[in-house]
Amino acid sequence: MANLIKINGTYGAKIGNRMALTRQGAIGIYTDFLTHCYDSLNVVAALVLSQVEDDMVGIGFTREELEQIETEYLKVA
Repeated sequence: MANLIKINGTYGAKIGNRMALTRQGAIGIYTDFLTHCYDSLNVVAALVLSQVEDDMVGIGFTREELEQIETEYLKVA
């Protein structure tokens, strides 16, 4: 239960255009966005990724955590 996302008494949070119920689910959604945005690096992709990062920060992730996730993603990709 500790990994559930609860904001203002409601479970779940919108990450981009998708809904995450857990922190692990949010990380999965974030890596999906990384995949799509790095496949088509352009201004629009950068804007979308920036907005998704803002959503992640809004549910409690730090910019440093997001940078670490992105770095690990780039090592694998």
